[in-house]
Amino acid sequence: MPAEPLVSILLPTFNRAHLLPRAVESVLQQSYPDWELLIWDDGSSDETQAVLSSFMDPRIRIFSGKNRGKPYVINRAFSCSNGDLIAFLDDDDQWLPDKLKVQVSFLQSNPDVDLSFGNFRNVDIAANHEQDGFAQSAVGLARLLTTPTSAGFKRITNGWLEGLAADNFIAMDTVILRRVLMEKIGGFNENLACAEDFEFWWRAGLAGFHFAYTDEVLLVRNKYPGSLSSSCVPTLTGTLRTLDACAEASFQAGREETIRYLRPAYRNTWQNLMTAYSREGDLFRAFQAFTSANRYGRKPGTLRVLFRALSDTALGKAK
Repeated sequence: MPAEPLVSILLPTFNRAHLLPRAVESVLQQSYPDWELLIWDDGSSDETQAVLSSFMDPRIRIFSGKNRGKPYVINRAFSCSNGDLIAFLDDDDQWLPDKLKVQVSFLQSNPDVDLSFGNFRNVDIAANHEQDGFAQSAVGLARLLTTPTSAGFKRITNGWLEGLAADNFIAMDTVILRRVLMEKIGGFNENLACAEDFEFWWRAGLAGFHFAYTDEVLLVRNKYPGSLSSSCVPTLTGTLRTLDACAEASFQAGREETIRYLRPAYRNTWQNLMTAYSREGDLFRAFQAFTSANRYGRKPGTLRVLFRALSDTALGKAK
């Protein structure tokens, strides 16, 4: 009987000493035992090193370096890993106990599938509110064509890029992928400050890899107060850089026709920048964002967003 495959779990951490033990404990509690956990401290200045020294399981490997950002850390951890299967975990999230067992069993039975992911629970700590991840990403998932499998997974047969562009439905911490995928398309783009996972999934789709997912909840994804808002200027401008990187990847792959799938995402990001710049009182850039949004298709909603942003700015000045 063949040996169970080793899963290499890549866990970057930065100044989360108070949260890291819970994430690690969710790995220790996995019903599937054949894993190695590579924790990379990305230049933390809190008590992370003391916390790391308390982990005694021999399957846990510790690395550290100066602060270089999540894509860099994941790539370095991957280069030190030994598993044929690769998984990811953030330092503030938690896996459910059967997460690895469910996915490894499926991948062993379906050797032609290169990447699997699953449903998750989104927990907003500040609002004390919880939502189903797939329900929030229903627009993207609806673009996928799938066929059922005996293991309860759905094999994706078409629509990967169209679905991603509509809404990134993949929680990175639910993913297990085969090592060969990452070796073929390269690691995560270290020039990106946000949504680097989206660009990675985009390249994997362009390269023709095969994907499947389960509706089973595999992860609790936590959002804590102070997390970088998805509606702030730095995040939105970072999203534009990510979309540009996806468009460039399509061009390099000779798949220019797929760039059109990104147009709604560009438009929505520029619309959100209208509001973000207006909140900062920067009307010049708000108008620039309005013009840029219209390049990706004029819609009545774009003008409404501009008027609302201008009204909010005027009210703010009046106060």
